[in-house]
Amino acid sequence: MMLEKLGIPGLDEMFKGGLRRNCSVLVKGSPGTGKTILALQFIFEGARQGCPGVFITAEEELDNLRSYAHSLGMDIGAYEKKKMIYLIKQSVTLKKLISIATPLQLITSGKVKRVVLDSLTIFRYGTEDEKSYRKEILDLISNMKSVLFLATAEEKKDTLDFTDSDAEDYLFDGLIRMIKIRQGNNFERCIFVKKMRGQDHLTDIFPFTITNRGIAIHPKEIPFSLMGTNFKDEK
Repeated sequence: MMLEKLGIPGLDEMFKGGLRRNCSVLVKGSPGTGKTILALQFIFEGARQGCPGVFITAEEELDNLRSYAHSLGMDIGAYEKKKMIYLIKQSVTLKKLISIATPLQLITSGKVKRVVLDSLTIFRYGTEDEKSYRKEILDLISNMKSVLFLATAEEKKDTLDFTDSDAEDYLFDGLIRMIKIRQGNNFERCIFVKKMRGQDHLTDIFPFTITNRGIAIHPKEIPFSLMGTNFKDEK
């Protein structure tokens, strides 16, 4: 099985070499866990490796996104000029879902290999019931079958013991959770792969850091906040 390296320090090791090009991955976490940073890094590192990408946002102004990425060592603008990264802002109003017409044109023309949607939660605003919501997500994933697709979504709770699943959790090939674990008056950011269909992966919980060069995962370390602690296996 051919795997594509993601380029994010530690993440390829968690997936034992990378991911299949045509798979879909959902990244979930509460506010401040680093979902958007991971998504930006996923697109940026792809461009550096020669894989053009699209980043779709409904929550951030594009100039703010460029500045944010630049502060993390990612010169998105330089790759936009080379047509290796396409940033797309999609406004969402009640009962009006985002349009993926532009990214679909880029995908069908073969111009992009990676696509990000930040965030999937916006689909909740445009669907009236769970059945419609699941259909919209399934249609979206189906349209992304020829690329490596990553979406982010808000998590209800920021805890290891939270085992409830949302509809979208079952629809994506892979599910990554990003959490903040409290120890005393401090928090530690951690990440783990909850599932990945058809591919072996590490199942441990690993700490990660956010610096001026983006996210770095430390798969050889045990989270300090979990040392000497028993926690439930959520699988």
